[in-house]
Amino acid sequence: MQPARQTEGSPPAKAKAPGEVRSIQYLRGIAAFGVLIYHAVDRAGGAFGVGAAGVDVFFVISGFIMWVVTCRRPPSPGQFLLRRVERIVPLYWMVTLGVAAIAVLVPAAFPAMKPTLSHVAQSLLFVPHHDAQGLIAPLIVPGWTLNYEMFFYLLFAVGLLAPAKLRPWVVSAALVALVAIRPLGDVQNPVWATYTNPLLLEFGAGVWLGKCWSENRLPGRGLSWAMIAAGVAGFVAVSLAGIDVEPARILYWGLPAALLVTGAVSLERHGRIADWPPLRALGDASYSVYLVHGLAISAAFRALQMAHVTAPAVVLPVSLIVGVVAGLATYRLVEKPLMRLFKTGLGAHRPKAPTPLAGVAPAPDA
Repeated sequence: MQPARQTEGSPPAKAKAPGEVRSIQYLRGIAAFGVLIYHAVDRAGGAFGVGAAGVDVFFVISGFIMWVVTCRRPPSPGQFLLRRVERIVPLYWMVTLGVAAIAVLVPAAFPAMKPTLSHVAQSLLFVPHHDAQGLIAPLIVPGWTLNYEMFFYLLFAVGLLAPAKLRPWVVSAALVALVAIRPLGDVQNPVWATYTNPLLLEFGAGVWLGKCWSENRLPGRGLSWAMIAAGVAGFVAVSLAGIDVEPARILYWGLPAALLVTGAVSLERHGRIADWPPLRALGDASYSVYLVHGLAISAAFRALQMAHVTAPAVVLPVSLIVGVVAGLATYRLVEKPLMRLFKTGLGAHRPKAPTPLAGVAPAPDA
């Protein structure tokens, strides 16, 4: 692939980090911000359901990245899982244990949170379970997606034992089989409900996209733009129609998410993607933003209530700002030092030859 030519007099584009797929970084930031808007609007008394589709974008990205970072030099299943644990677990455990401690020592800080030893332990171990409100959610509610992520990583690790040509078929077959047997079990059981959920197919879509990327078998520029437009149009149409997406989320949000990610990475394959520092920064910090934004929004909402400020025109922008700032601060002060400690993130433990690699949803890097 030839690099895009720079027009005379134009400023030089900032070089990408080793292994960065810039379109993926941008999509991570957009997805995290979409989820943030979803919760901020809800706190302000409104509804922005389509923001939650950021999770579906994350899942497609995750499948894509897991294939791309392992296709050239496949690690052993143990090495693969160790890297995933090192990247995801430290920050998640710190946030979970910190919130649990505050909830116990200062109950007024999180009045709706009643952490029990079982609840905390299952949250830390990524075991799907019901919380006090009956939701299948860990102590840090956004962590429900990590239950899916960790399960997918286990399946993918097993798939690494298969020959390279069969690997995507083995992983896909496992995902499809799990979804197919869903009616045979108790969907009220949180473990069964999670491990047979059709959302798993979004990871599979990402795997096949990663395979196409690594083999340079992607749509042309025109079709790439069309897929991006179709993905965005799909999200908008479902949102405007007011459809309850949960009965067929894989169709209503999963399909547009796959189109959007496919179009974006395909477009990047055909030329340079401009450097947008704010969006890149949000993408870099998307894991932190995703984990802590709900806590930050809740704190801001309570503070505004104490000040007798309840107007949505104030609550919404304050919630958005606080959520982003808290995520960026967590990334700078906690996540980045953890990445240096465990040597994770972009460019860590990579082959010296140039290889197209990137980050992982819900935003940890490979």
